[in-house]
Amino acid sequence: MLRLLILSTLFFLARWTLAQDTIPVYQEPYHHLVFANDEIRILDVRLQPGDTSAWHVHRDAITYIGLEGSRIWLDVPGEHPRSVYLPDDFWGGDIEYPETPFVHRIANVGFQPFRLIAIEHLTPRKSVGNATPIQEEWETLDRNPFFTIHKTMIHQQGEIHDLLTGPVVLICRGPGLLLLHQTGTTSSMQQGDWRFWARESEAYSIENPGTEPMEVLLIQL
Repeated sequence: MLRLLILSTLFFLARWTLAQDTIPVYQEPYHHLVFANDEIRILDVRLQPGDTSAWHVHRDAITYIGLEGSRIWLDVPGEHPRSVYLPDDFWGGDIEYPETPFVHRIANVGFQPFRLIAIEHLTPRKSVGNATPIQEEWETLDRNPFFTIHKTMIHQQGEIHDLLTGPVVLICRGPGLLLLHQTGTTSSMQQGDWRFWARESEAYSIENPGTEPMEVLLIQL
């Protein structure tokens, strides 16, 4: 009985310490907060080989776009730690966090730097159907009450034209350079660059002037 009481006390203290040390994901040092407003947060997550995050909690729906893959160690309270290999081009997320907050920590146990862009959406969309008109070049990866994710490949000397209906995030993935043309302006995008639009609608085109194919992901919020 005494042993059981001691074990129960130790378990309670461990859980209490974990609760005290747990921080929101956007305050975790390896989850760099690069943009925030009343609707979304954008996190640039970077871990070098050997880096381990602090315990942190996810409370909002989130989607991930991988940029540099590695083997990642996952530690969740009450579960056996495990490791998974995430490739450069992975994507994923979870929309259940508002109902079931999730606590964990991660480590890069591989040999390559690890990087992803994470987007937290703080409220569900009023309608999943009022999405940006997407041309046939776009492949829809996921559609849910928080995010619709599309991707397309722009080959060498290629260009796509479309109409953005915000809010949306564009993310560039690949070894080359893209030119983003909007009304009266041109900007460049490389691996890991992103753009956020809150405006209702805007015509744009994306040009690949190089010799390497480039991938673009469009996340409707």
